[in-house]
Amino acid sequence: MSKPLVHQIAERAREIVADPRKWTQYAIARTGNNRHCEPTDAKAVRFCAYGAILRAAYDIAGNDDQAQRLADQAAMFIMERDSPYAAFEEMIAINDGQRSGARKAIIDMFEKALVRA
Repeated sequence: MSKPLVHQIAERAREIVADPRKWTQYAIARTGNNRHCEPTDAKAVRFCAYGAILRAAYDIAGNDDQAQRLADQAAMFIMERDSPYAAFEEMIAINDGQRSGARKAIIDMFEKALVRA
């Protein structure tokens, strides 16, 4: 039996941010020359946790509207929140925290959700 889409999105997003070369802070996504971009942009190579979720959802859905709905559901699942806004707000705060521990905290957040699934 296949895994639920929110679980697949969480796994893929964790894979993205687990690579320190693909993770960023203070921007949803960045190009190879460090410019801000949308996470669905083909030139995006670095992502914050929120951007990684959106990119993973877009890779599954193939369109922006469906990707946003899937990303909302995945974020609520990962953060255990009833609102996508509360989930993303908390996730962004963790992602943009002190650099020395932020990426580890993000990876731990994804892994905790995946164990719960």
